[in-house]
Amino acid sequence: MSVPKSTPPHQSTASTRVRSAELPIAWIMMLGLIVAVGPLSIDMYLPALPSMAKDFGVPTAFIANSVPAYFVGLVFGQLFYGPLSDRIGRVKPLYFGMILYVIASVLCATTNNEYVLFAGRTLQALGACVGAVVTRAAIRDRLTARQTAKAFSIMILVMGLAPILAPSLGALFLQFFSWHSIFWFLAAFGLLNLLLTKFFFFETLTEENRNVRPAKEVLSQYWDLLKDPTFNYPAIGGGLLMGAMFVYISAASELIMDTYGMSSTHFGWIFGMNAAGFVGLTQLNQWLTNRFRILSILRFGAMMQVIASAGLFILGLIFGIDAWLPLVLVCIFFCISGLGLTQPNSSAIALAFQKQRAGMASALQGSLMFSVGIFGGLLLNLFPVNPVLKIGITMFLLMSLGCLLIWRIDRNLNLDDAE
Repeated sequence: MSVPKSTPPHQSTASTRVRSAELPIAWIMMLGLIVAVGPLSIDMYLPALPSMAKDFGVPTAFIANSVPAYFVGLVFGQLFYGPLSDRIGRVKPLYFGMILYVIASVLCATTNNEYVLFAGRTLQALGACVGAVVTRAAIRDRLTARQTAKAFSIMILVMGLAPILAPSLGALFLQFFSWHSIFWFLAAFGLLNLLLTKFFFFETLTEENRNVRPAKEVLSQYWDLLKDPTFNYPAIGGGLLMGAMFVYISAASELIMDTYGMSSTHFGWIFGMNAAGFVGLTQLNQWLTNRFRILSILRFGAMMQVIASAGLFILGLIFGIDAWLPLVLVCIFFCISGLGLTQPNSSAIALAFQKQRAGMASALQGSLMFSVGIFGGLLLNLFPVNPVLKIGITMFLLMSLGCLLIWRIDRNLNLDDAE
């Protein structure tokens, strides 16, 4: 597929950063649909894990390793797409990633071997992660720092429907079809993303803003980013806070369905409720950014998450699996909902002072999040304790570290100085 050489008149502002009060709402919402392939791929098949484990003849905890297998693809895929998109633009990598995603989804849908499934999930992630990298960078190409925080909130409103609806949709598929049908649906969603890219995603990175440094310097550029305090504190801190959510995703099926005996339908409702809280606070964040400093909102959200994870840790420590389920779910709800205040704002701060390496910054930020998810998954398996304490102590450790780094961000950082 070729990229149009000319840009329609209504898209003529793509090459410059928007300084007016108006945001390109329709464009941002379309980006949200492209990014939604990620959470949809993670969450939709979660209710099917017990039935998949039964088909493969393995424990649910073993087949749940397909979740961190997906995270592995997200980590390395983003690190590849970031510098590539800074060099050749945002559109072409998006085509490549979505085609790979469709092929991998078909592989997952047609396999009856758990190790082929793990490989297919990793390939799925290698394709899907291009959406997150490219869309964050494209928003940075066009918008100011404060507008970027609002844009991420709007985008999450769209992509946030995926984790709200995905588990229930997956459970609905299971009522009529086998788990294979879920991956066929994901393949179709990947095709939809290809169509959106073809007809609605225009190039945002101008020739003069492309990174022309030699490709062999990619590692040194990533290292420079990690040493940059305007990037490392918000990116790593936000990554730790977001990574704790992926710990919850990895452990949710075992905790809610195996430990507390909830059905796949009820699991979908519970999962959707947490996602709805996340999306709700991202929309509140739009209002808050007009009235308070972005850093202040970020710090408040981080403290909310730490307090909620501490509550979950205490419940697991004192009561174990006898902890009252509604109270456990309330703690998890505030852990996940708090991301609505931390993720848009940490991302906006981390990308604010990047320009020619916006794609690399977006990629490294995303990779850090999923690296934490993988690390958290390993921590879950290391603690020989009850499931409530296992998820509580892991989330508390990650969120406490994340909050500490968020508080290390220079309070005098002026985002209006970002170019």
